[in-house]
Amino acid sequence: MIKELFIKKQREYSDQEVVGLLQQRERKVEEWFYKAAKRYFDEHFNEVFFDKDKKQEIFQSAFLKLWMEIDNRRICIVEQKVCRRQQNGEVKPMTCSLTTFLMAFARTEYRELVRSTKEDYFEELYDNATDADVLVTTFDKAEDAEEQKIRIVDDCISQLAPRCAEILTLFYYKGMSLDEILMQRSDKNSSKNGLKTAKNKCMNTLRERITVEFEKYHLTA
Repeated sequence: MIKELFIKKQREYSDQEVVGLLQQRERKVEEWFYKAAKRYFDEHFNEVFFDKDKKQEIFQSAFLKLWMEIDNRRICIVEQKVCRRQQNGEVKPMTCSLTTFLMAFARTEYRELVRSTKEDYFEELYDNATDADVLVTTFDKAEDAEEQKIRIVDDCISQLAPRCAEILTLFYYKGMSLDEILMQRSDKNSSKNGLKTAKNKCMNTLRERITVEFEKYHLTA
């Protein structure tokens, strides 16, 4: 998880980049956006859905709808802004993020599922969960915790020795192989095994520091 946070911190894409690169069929961004959307969905709606299989079904349906909006260019980039084409053909800047838009689709899918069950207590659960105050509080807490984790990871990375920061950045952020890093750092590392050992030690150091900081704030990796 700590390694994932490090990678996530380095490989964020803006909504504008996501829309543009998805429409260019950029495979790396397709994979990143799916994982980012799934992570956001799980974190923010974990307590709402009543069945894990149904939860996955709802996510897939909601994500597909969002994907089609982008793929069909109903969501597009105009003058460097993420916009959405209205039914009347007018294009307006979006006032929410892609993940918020995903959740709107998910809530619609959820309500349809609830209706299909014809069980009142599911409807009550939905109404309670979508109460504005409840949603805002839940979303804010989740986002605050995530931002705090990223800040801690960022701080811990900045405290690493320059050599460690360079090796981890080249390996995880730039995606370079050990052979490529060895070639670039030929004046600093004499062998591939030595470089691999150094990378592992650096990652262990980073992991230990992050774990200590997480414990201070009662966060889990």
